[in-house]
Amino acid sequence: MNSWYQIRRLRGPAILILIGVLALLDQWHILSFGKSWPLRLIFAGLMTFAERAAWAADHAAQAQPPYAQPLDPQSTAWTQAPPQPPDTPLDPESRR
Repeated sequence: MNSWYQIRRLRGPAILILIGVLALLDQWHILSFGKSWPLRLIFAGLMTFAERAAWAADHAAQAQPPYAQPLDPQSTAWTQAPPQPPDTPLDPESRR
């Protein structure tokens, strides 16, 4: 299961917990429930941001091309020397 589904499933319980905490703060006369709308808005934005970030991370991991995979260290591509140019004389007169 990817992380987008996990965050999506936590949205409902997290909203219930937020409402419970805000009701408790209202009961203790710390923060009125009617004046807590900025906290609810910030919470909704954070949940949306987390869902979108998880969705993008899951899709980016699935969309990597096959050549982006690391090479096998046992492959011969790492152990072979690069091809050398043929031996040519340094004297320009000898080329004619």
